[in-house]
Amino acid sequence: MIKLIASDIDGTLVPDGTDKIDPRMMDVIRRMKRNGIIFCGASGRQFASMYRLFSPVAEDIYYITDNGSILRDYKNVLSMNVIEKEDLWEMVRDAKKIPRSDIMLCGREWAYCEDEGEMFYWLRDSYKFNVKVTGDFESHITDDIAKMSIYRTGDCEEAVKREFVPKWKEKFLIASAGTMWMDIVCHGADKGSSLRKLQEHLGISPEETMVFGDNLNDIGMLEAASESYAIGSAREEVKAAAKHIAPPLSENGETQVISEYLDSIGAE
Repeated sequence: MIKLIASDIDGTLVPDGTDKIDPRMMDVIRRMKRNGIIFCGASGRQFASMYRLFSPVAEDIYYITDNGSILRDYKNVLSMNVIEKEDLWEMVRDAKKIPRSDIMLCGREWAYCEDEGEMFYWLRDSYKFNVKVTGDFESHITDDIAKMSIYRTGDCEEAVKREFVPKWKEKFLIASAGTMWMDIVCHGADKGSSLRKLQEHLGISPEETMVFGDNLNDIGMLEAASESYAIGSAREEVKAAAKHIAPPLSENGETQVISEYLDSIGAE
């Protein structure tokens, strides 16, 4: 029997960069809880954004945030991976060399931008982030940073792959988090590693776990569950890694699959 269901957010449960979640999902999570099944949201988003998204059930679920760098419940951080400042500032300088790009740094409670550009307003107004404008990062940030993101409209993945990835891929995990985002975290800080930590924390096995995802940064999480679903609109690499294909996001495929599973076990 499934005891834990983990899901990516953007591209899987909501259209990228929005809070347009299927309202039925809240009742599904409540139904899961009544039947002893735990839900975990797993995202490149920060905790505050995810807490707002799941506000009706926010205190009933677990959170894998910042692309796997932080694992927590609504009150307590269970684990956090921190990027060493020397490496961080060098990566920031390298990222600034990528034309038309912008940078976000994510701490435990806040995200940081150097100025009020397009990325800042999208983070604040669409993703509902707790985000601050700092000016020069190196001069003003003392917070521990769990994730660095590079933002560029249109072809972020290709632009970052040209020079940034070859230099840093051995030291950090660099993964696409959507068409406009590349996320950089410490090795061992991906969603799959955090899901395995949560399984250990809860005493739940991969055979008792169901996972949903759509992008490359979800593959490690899919590999940590026996019941893995790529949403129908997922990248082909993700579909190849998953055991099942769910209906697409446009049809609220995850809500359908979980509801059918709960029906199949006679859940209340």
